[in-house]
Amino acid sequence: MFWFGRRSYLRWLAAAALVLGAAVIELRPADTRLYPFAAEKIEPGDPLTLEWRTLPAGAYAVPPLGGMVAAHALEQGEPITSSAVAGPLQVEDGWWALSLEVPARLAPGTPTLLVVAGESEAPVPGTVVTSSAPDRFSASGPTALIAVPESRAATVAAAAAARQLVVLVAP
Repeated sequence: MFWFGRRSYLRWLAAAALVLGAAVIELRPADTRLYPFAAEKIEPGDPLTLEWRTLPAGAYAVPPLGGMVAAHALEQGEPITSSAVAGPLQVEDGWWALSLEVPARLAPGTPTLLVVAGESEAPVPGTVVTSSAPDRFSASGPTALIAVPESRAATVAAAAAARQLVVLVAP
C-alpha cells in the first residue's frame, strides 16, 4: 500500500520551465519585411504589377523595381526576384522601331530577321523592343515593336504596309 509519498516538485518545476520557455520562443517578435509578388499573370516585357507580402527578413534579395519589366512570364503569386526583372530595352542609336505582326509573342531583346518579298538584298536584322498579344477583337496575330537600322527602316515599313514582309525568329 502506497500511503503518503513525497510530491514531485522537481518535475512540476521542470514542466513549468519547459512551458514558459516554449511560450517565450513562440511569442517573441519575428523580424519581418515586405516582399514583392506578381499580382496577376505578367507576360515578358510587360510592366510589373505587384502585391506586397510579409515574409521573414532575408528571405530573398529584392531587386530594384523602378521602371523594370518582366524578363520572362510570371504567374500570379510568383515572387519577384532579380532574375524575374529586366530593364526596358533601349533602341540602339540610329535604329528605328515599327510595329509588325509576328508569329508568336516574343520576349524583349529577341533577335529577328525581316525578309522583304521580291527583294534580293540580305534580310534586315531586327530586335524586339516590346511585344503584345492580340486582343479578342483583333483579326491579326500578336504584334511586336521591332527596331531596325535606319538605312532599311523605310523599306521595311513599305513592305509591312504592302503585307510583303516575313518576320523570322530563331527557335
